[in-house]
Amino acid sequence: MKEAERFLILSNIDRLWKEHLQALKFVQQAVGLRGYAQRDPLIEYKLEGYNLFLDMMAQIRRNVMYSVYQFEPVLVEQDQDKTENRKSGKRNARTQVNPNPDPVGTVEPSTSSTTS
Repeated sequence: MKEAERFLILSNIDRLWKEHLQALKFVQQAVGLRGYAQRDPLIEYKLEGYNLFLDMMAQIRRNVMYSVYQFEPVLVEQDQDKTENRKSGKRNARTQVNPNPDPVGTVEPSTSSTTS
């Protein structure tokens, strides 16, 4: 279960961090225009970036909690037991020697005459 939680957390962080970086690129372009409004672009960029970061952190928390509660673990042990049994059955079938020396599909003359 801990591995699943770790996977959910990291996948959400990774996805949202990429979106955050793309949003910062957009903000960087948009903040340049605010210089015409007599605002310091660096301060505007810092404020916008901080607000975006807080939104990203809230979104990570929300998505992780939702994902953890929606997660349904699957019993893998039973599937592994079945595959192990199949593998061991195949191994046993391969190692067993056929006690009947006659090849499969041959017809004995005594049985063929009784069926006619």
